[in-house]
Amino acid sequence: MNQAAKKILFVIPPYFNIDDFLNQHHSYVLPSFTVPYGVLSLDAYLKGKCTSSVETRILDLNIFLKALVDSKRTDVDCMALFAEQVMESIEEFKPDFVGISALFNSSFRYMEALASAAKKANPTALVVAGGGLPSAASYKMLDSCPSLDAICKGEGEIPLRELLDAVLPQDILENHASWITRQGCDKGKIAAHTFVQNLDDIPPLNYGIVNLDNYNSRSIDKRFVGQPKREMAIHTSRGCPFLCVFCSNPSLHGRDVRMMSIDRVIAEVQRMKDLFGLTVLMIEDDHFFHDVSRAKEILRRVIDLDIRIEFPNGVAVYAIDDEVASLFKQAGVSTVALAVESGSDYVLNHIIKKPLKKKLIRPAVEALRRHGVLSHVFIVIGLPGEMPTHRQETLEMLLDVGFDWAHIFCAIPIFGSRLYDICADNGYIENANQLDYIATKSLIRAPGVDPEEIEKLAYEINLRVNFVDNHNVKLGNYDTALKYFKNVCDKYPDHAFAHYFIAEAYRRSGIDPAKATAHYNLFADIIARDPWWAEQSKKHNLHPELATV
Repeated sequence: MNQAAKKILFVIPPYFNIDDFLNQHHSYVLPSFTVPYGVLSLDAYLKGKCTSSVETRILDLNIFLKALVDSKRTDVDCMALFAEQVMESIEEFKPDFVGISALFNSSFRYMEALASAAKKANPTALVVAGGGLPSAASYKMLDSCPSLDAICKGEGEIPLRELLDAVLPQDILENHASWITRQGCDKGKIAAHTFVQNLDDIPPLNYGIVNLDNYNSRSIDKRFVGQPKREMAIHTSRGCPFLCVFCSNPSLHGRDVRMMSIDRVIAEVQRMKDLFGLTVLMIEDDHFFHDVSRAKEILRRVIDLDIRIEFPNGVAVYAIDDEVASLFKQAGVSTVALAVESGSDYVLNHIIKKPLKKKLIRPAVEALRRHGVLSHVFIVIGLPGEMPTHRQETLEMLLDVGFDWAHIFCAIPIFGSRLYDICADNGYIENANQLDYIATKSLIRAPGVDPEEIEKLAYEINLRVNFVDNHNVKLGNYDTALKYFKNVCDKYPDHAFAHYFIAEAYRRSGIDPAKATAHYNLFADIIARDPWWAEQSKKHNLHPELATV
């Protein structure tokens, strides 16, 4: 007699707060959704490695929540709707296991509601959690979420396989090194990682079990907005040797870097193109250039695949020279996000503990520019120990180097990071509301750091660097600048500066004087009814009535 298939429902909780976007605060940015790569890896591993047959389903509540945002529904009880979605999925699928996969602190408040709904729908199902958030905050989460049966520490492929194959799953939860239960907590158990040492052992991922159309907007190169594309992600390695203060990656993947073989990477990308229509490859490694020779060879070998490539998670600045920039261009890399974080050597070396010198930034950007590759930059402000002079250094660096776009984030004390430990030990976390753990909100009050001022400054730097002193406008690259400004307008129609600088680009280039006038008028309308934008416009001396079209 054939053994019945083991069924597992993966639930991905929301990682943003609907209220922030329905209220349309000027600084809140709707996140781009990336394909649930970790869950797809679990799916492939379980189906390829379990001794029994396995059936899976994925319920990504971020997609459901985005639909609510798009519909601007403000009269809904989100928690009740999420619970309803979970219960409906369980009643239809009838899983033996429910795995809640959470990456970010902002998902914390949803965990018990989802676990409770799962238990209500099927009291006999084992409800477990994994991912960056539960892995780093297992004791706190078990204490706060009585409906969770256990939490997996770190990568879940092997621990989950052993759970599904077990005759007595509860024994695995209690005795396996990577599973932690309340009973284990009471006994003082410290969960340990069980890593997949050879990433080639993970079978090819089946992207067909999700609707890829829901994950087609992570691309950071806005020159291609509106063009047909199929974005897909790959993680060619796991782990990062660095211990940047704000990063929690070591708590999930460890510090030893494990890499797919080059042949496997190329075969995977070819398969993604042939079977799923890949046109834009998002390489989401934490440290793609850990082995520089391997990274260069991968770039050489994807040249013939005729795809576009981006690095949305950031790459190490020190690895970029003229040879790498040339390989980027040949391989179809259109945009690279640079993990700079600060323009102050003191902050980089003594606070973040990042192996980067400010003097390396400009040569890397210039190399990219020579080969026609756009450069984005990630900046984090509001770290304990950072002073106003350091933030001024960062602003001056941004204006001096000239990036194609700057992403300015407030420091977040993510569970599992050194920053969280520093803030918790010193009482620096002013707001414990997990919903506020997003990159546009500052939670840290410490010497030199005032959260209200940090939030204001982050947005001020964004306006200054990306709009008022936009590098492409200065160079006369109006077409590139226009596409970025238009993307902002499409997402945030009442963004006054986007309208103003669209108008400026049209006027200065002489491309379309009528459109310049139309956007000046939209700008004037916004500042007439919105005092905050009026104040910002006055501060930066924006006067559309003075422009001659």
